[in-house]
Amino acid sequence: LFRLLIALAVMAGIVGLLSLQGGAGRSANAVLFPGLKESLNDVSRIEITGASGTTLVTLVREAEQWTVAERDNYPADLGRIRQNLLALADARIAELKTSSPDLYPRLGVEDVAGEAATGLELALAGGKADVSVVIGLTQTGSADLTYVRESGQATSLLVKAGFDLGRTADAWIDKRLVSLPLERIASVTVTSPGQPPLTLVRPADDGTEFTLQDLPPGRELAYPGVGTAVAAVLTDLRLEAVDNRDVLGADPGKPVVVRFETVDGLIVETSAWRLPESTKFTFLASAATEEARAEADALNARLGGWVYTLRDFAAGQLTVRLQDLLGAG
Repeated sequence: LFRLLIALAVMAGIVGLLSLQGGAGRSANAVLFPGLKESLNDVSRIEITGASGTTLVTLVREAEQWTVAERDNYPADLGRIRQNLLALADARIAELKTSSPDLYPRLGVEDVAGEAATGLELALAGGKADVSVVIGLTQTGSADLTYVRESGQATSLLVKAGFDLGRTADAWIDKRLVSLPLERIASVTVTSPGQPPLTLVRPADDGTEFTLQDLPPGRELAYPGVGTAVAAVLTDLRLEAVDNRDVLGADPGKPVVVRFETVDGLIVETSAWRLPESTKFTFLASAATEEARAEADALNARLGGWVYTLRDFAAGQLTVRLQDLLGAG
């Protein structure tokens, strides 16, 4: 019983240290950054810094466009930016915690200049919205209670807020590429270097099972929907990573080209190069009708000039071969 009482006293001491009050003007349920919500439209730059003071992500706003500086100013994920800005602006103090630097690591709010720092420093700049805060661990069992410490301040805090701060530049880019519903696709033609083209067409009865033109004699498709899977790959196509054109080098060779033609005149071509590290893709849109021209121009303005890495399934569909479509035989 005596040993148990000692253990309880030690635990109480630790909790007390982690809950020491400090910092003038801080109280439970107070807004972490008063006035920030009204100033969010002034934010023009967001920096996320990790261990050793390394800048991991820099988000920059020009006009209404947010971009990721580390990815050659590729468009950023506006939804993710908005989610984290609102989380910070709405954050309210649940508890005042420790002011002892020795205890910061337990909460993940130590100075990010340290090599072993586990938290992330989130810094906003622009107008009246200049704030900087270390985002630490979430409280065990709660996704919307997070330990934080305002940069340069001693007192750490438990706040009512949930954050989703990606630690890489790729985590912050806009992952959307193309969204063409299957019902818009009329035909798909795959041209691989040194091979005859493969053409998949929608059935004349306007069904959804795409068939292969010029099916080799005595052969059948691997399964009824194998062609449809290729035609549907642009339904909600998303990227994994993005690079500028330099990644292809001076002579990447001839690509695999897949041409999607829609029923309303939009044409989207993907070109794929199998490089040692991964398969890389580019996109080019054109219009067979005047009605489709504006959509084609918008796609080229957003996707032109970039080289993309796709998820394995999508990459496989956009480099499909005849043997991939046919069953055994």
